Amino acid sequence: MKSTFLSCILAAAFCCICSGASPADTIDPKAKSIYDASIAAAKKVTSFDAVTEMKMTLPANEIRPAYLDRPAHLVMTFDSADGSSMKFRIEALKDGKPTRVITNDDKTTVVVDLATKEYMDLGNTIDPILAEVLQQFPNWIMEQKRSSDEDEHSPKPVSITLDPEETLDGTPCDVVRIARKVTLMLMEGGPAGEANPAPQESIRIVTTIAIARTDSMPRRLTETMSKDDGTLVGPPPTTTLYSKVKVNAPIDSTLFTQKIPEGFAKAAIPKQEENDAKQGRMVLKDGEPMPKGTTVTRSEPRRSGLAIQVGDKAPDFQLKALDGSDVTLASLKGKVVLLDFWATWCGPCKQVMPTIQKLADEFKDKGVVMMGVNTFERGDGAAKKYMDSKKYTYGCLLKGDELAKAYGINAIPTLIIINKDGTIAKAEVGVSGNPEKDLREAITQALAK
Repeated sequence: MKSTFLSCILAAAFCCICSGASPADTIDPKAKSIYDASIAAAKKVTSFDAVTEMKMTLPANEIRPAYLDRPAHLVMTFDSADGSSMKFRIEALKDGKPTRVITNDDKTTVVVDLATKEYMDLGNTIDPILAEVLQQFPNWIMEQKRSSDEDEHSPKPVSITLDPEETLDGTPCDVVRIARKVTLMLMEGGPAGEANPAPQESIRIVTTIAIARTDSMPRRLTETMSKDDGTLVGPPPTTTLYSKVKVNAPIDSTLFTQKIPEGFAKAAIPKQEENDAKQGRMVLKDGEPMPKGTTVTRSEPRRSGLAIQVGDKAPDFQLKALDGSDVTLASLKGKVVLLDFWATWCGPCKQVMPTIQKLADEFKDKGVVMMGVNTFERGDGAAKKYMDSKKYTYGCLLKGDELAKAYGINAIPTLIIINKDGTIAKAEVGVSGNPEKDLREAITQALAK
């Protein structure tokens, strides 16, 4: 798969700024040496063969995908040093036997469901099964291939220590605990200052890795996010297990191409939200399952953390544009409006801006208005300087902190699409899947209403 797919896999769901270490934090030289050796080994991986399993503790009212807590046999090769080009094969296992096989040969993705005797040919996209694939990918390896010492958006460890050693996958492992401190730019407690926004929430990200002494590869990786007081925040803690690991072993390239078994029917390719519902289920608070076919969209406030949802009336606003003019939502009634909440220090924000410019050009004179909403910015003039340097021509609104508060936005980028009648058509936090495709479809649907 090409780099666009890798970006989908590794794109941040929110932005943060680095924070300093606490007095109790320490960098243990031995732990750091083991950790650094693992990073170096990951960067040199050319093939990876393992049984993977992800475990996650989810609230009772959250979707629980069927592929969680189930092992899968993963085989993949990297055709470039940064991991941007790859081939892979994923076999979902039940009682040690494959039940569903996903292959990608860097050109097309094929899914064969041995249980239902159906198949899908996804061509050069992976969006409909992205969540399923991500449960099995060795993200530790991929992150190290992608990262560099100059990566300004990756917070550096403030603490690296050793936990007691363990034996996993039949091999002794050193257990290394890595802590990073970040500060989320939240609106709770009042808007951030205009010139120098004050941090609203200090978050500690702890990654615990059991590193095999034989190959410096993880056998278990657990990640948690918490406040300074220890209260867990963000995604539920996840643990990924790796067993039967083979690193840099020769791989038969025919593994990445599937022949459709005789008699298998071609299945319709689901949208991502439909596939989420198909692969898991929503459980009510009383423990009773939701009716069959119930879907939960990514824009639902329970999942996004936003104060608005699809169908709500969009909060009105009056903000200054880069040229000094006043812009109100009321003045845009009858047009489809896209609002992109962003800041110049936000890497994922800047990653999606070329897509917004492309769509702005595509929908020019078609009743669509694209507006960046500069939010949580570090200084006056930063937005204009950045927009001018990149030659972005779509609109940009300044000092959007209060508007972000009205929408309940506490992480960026956040993309909002508003229908011609002023109601919310789409609301999504972060960049995932295929942003260009998803936004184009949402805009087109809004225009058709």
